[in-house]
Amino acid sequence: MSGGFVPVYRRRPSALHAARAGAGAGFCLALALVGVVYEHPLVLLAALVAVVAAALAADVGGELRRAARLAVPLALLVAAINPIVSQQGQTVLVRGWEILGRRFDVTLEALAYGGVAALRLLVVVFALALLSAAVDPDELLRLFRRVSYRSALTAALATRLVPVLARDASRMSDAARCRPQPPGRSAVARAALAGALDRAVDVAASLEVRGYARARRPARTRRPWSRHDLRLATVALALVTVAIAARALGAGSFTPYPRLELSAGPAEALLCAALPALALAPFAGRSARLGVAHA
Repeated sequence: MSGGFVPVYRRRPSALHAARAGAGAGFCLALALVGVVYEHPLVLLAALVAVVAAALAADVGGELRRAARLAVPLALLVAAINPIVSQQGQTVLVRGWEILGRRFDVTLEALAYGGVAALRLLVVVFALALLSAAVDPDELLRLFRRVSYRSALTAALATRLVPVLARDASRMSDAARCRPQPPGRSAVARAALAGALDRAVDVAASLEVRGYARARRPARTRRPWSRHDLRLATVALALVTVAIAARALGAGSFTPYPRLELSAGPAEALLCAALPALALAPFAGRSARLGVAHA
C-alpha cells in the first residue's frame, strides 16, 4: 500500500487523531469548504497552506504526499485543458488553430481560471486526504450506526474489501502474464469481477449465518467531550463562520471573464491570515499535546 494514492489512517499522537470522529471530520470538511466557496487565488493559496500546515502538525505529511501523487497531475491537467476548451476572455496570448470554421485561441483569462480551478481541486482533495489519514474510519462509520446501521455495515465492509479485491486483481494479472499466451485485459477484468462477486456472495452468506439480517438500532452511548473535541469543534465552527461571513460581505471576489478582476484589500489580507492561523489553532499550546496518546 505504500505506493498507492489513498491516504491510510494510522493512530498518531496528535490532537486531530485524539479527537472524536465527528469533531475531526468537521474540522477537515470546514477546510474543504473554503475551496468550494472561494475562487480568489490568494484565498485558495492560503487555504492550501492551511491544509498542509494542519497535516504536518498532525504528523500525516507522508499521507498527504501520497494523495498529491494523484491530485497534482489531475490539477495540472485541469489547468492545461481549460485554456484550450474555453474561448472566453479579451486578452489573447496565443493565436491558435482553426477547426471546422472555429478558431481556438489561448487567453490570459482562461489560463488564469484554469489555475484557479486547479487550486480549488487541490484544496478539496488535500482536505479530504487529511480526513482519510487522521480520522478513524471505523469511528466515523459508527456515527451513522443509529441512523442507518445496515448502510454503515455495508460501507465498513466495502472499505475493508477494496484492498483485498485490488490484491486479487493484481495476482490474477501476474498469473496471466506467466502463461505462454497471456489473455487480454478484458478477460483478466472479467475474472477479477467474477471473483469479486463470488467473494460478495460468501460475505453475504457469512453475515446471514451470524444473524446480521436481524440487526437492530443500537442503544445510544454518551461519551464526554475532551479538550481536543472542544478545540476542533470550535475551530471548525470558526472556519465555517469566517468563510461564509467573509464571502457574504464581498471579500474574496474574483471575476475571470471577460477581464480578470479580483479584490485585494484588508479584508482579503485578514482572511488569508486567518485561515492558516485557525488551522493550526487545535495543535498550538501545551494542552494540545496532553493526552493525545490515550485520548
